[in-house]
Amino acid sequence: MSFLDLPEGLAERIVQCNSTYTVRFGVRLRGRMYNFIGWRSVHSEHCEPVKGGIRYAANAGAEEVEALAALMTLKCSLVDVPFGGSKGALKIDPRDWTPQELKRITRRLT
Repeated sequence: MSFLDLPEGLAERIVQCNSTYTVRFGVRLRGRMYNFIGWRSVHSEHCEPVKGGIRYAANAGAEEVEALAALMTLKCSLVDVPFGGSKGALKIDPRDWTPQELKRITRRLT
């Protein structure tokens, strides 16, 4: 059931993210090298710049980041904020790291 009269193919285009990047990187902490994985997804650039934060979670993944980026696009659009939607995530349990370590890991990701 369709509630909107959209041109053919537009609904599928709206659902998809423009880009999703996977980043794998290492950071030397506590006398050894730790490896991390992160994602950054841009859902829509209909308005620039794009906005969205970084999620820190041990169960983070690319599909979740894309969904959160799409939600950010919708939230900005609904309240008429002139930004497109994006989101980032880092697969990490932040409770395992000190604030200074999280800062170094985040800077390496970004």
